[in-house]
Amino acid sequence: MIASAIQQIVNTDRTELKDFFSEVDKLHKTDEAVTAKIANNPKLAKALTDPNLTPTQKQQLATELVSSVMVELGYTQAVDVKLVADNQDNRKGHYGEDNNIYLNDTNLNNTKDLATTLGHETSHAIDNQDPSIDTNPQNNASKADNEIYAQNYGDNFGDYIEFASENYGDGSLADSNNKNLGNTPAEIQRNQKLLITTIRIMLD
Repeated sequence: MIASAIQQIVNTDRTELKDFFSEVDKLHKTDEAVTAKIANNPKLAKALTDPNLTPTQKQQLATELVSSVMVELGYTQAVDVKLVADNQDNRKGHYGEDNNIYLNDTNLNNTKDLATTLGHETSHAIDNQDPSIDTNPQNNASKADNEIYAQNYGDNFGDYIEFASENYGDGSLADSNNKNLGNTPAEIQRNQKLLITTIRIMLD
């Protein structure tokens, strides 16, 4: 966590040396939240090892992990996770102005991929709910800088979930993904329409 906090300070302009302890605290709380959620929820722990989840199961899994982190970090506004399947879009995830996180299951190769992408978009959700939204320097940071920060946070998020699954859960994360094979498309189609609407407003 110390090395990860230093990485954020060195690699991005939105964090400075004075932010070191707050960054370490943020990562520590993120780790604690996902570890506790996995250790205390056998159903979730098992789902993390299953490559053949339905869209609804994937959404529930992702929403539970995001919610646990947001609550631990002091954010109260609920964030929903919606699964889409779009082979015309090369992105793995998108955080929309509707406060939804969209995961493109077509581009997610395994559960670690899902977890890392989820962490990236969670970083954007956290930024959106920052209580000092009008004064926090991060809101003046460039889009590219925020993307670097979110990618770093996402990598850590994925690592924490992987470690917790292996040591406190049901074993290794699923190393493949069914990409909705055999799953009902109705909910996916509804989510796709929502995503298209939000992209018109704001591109990730």
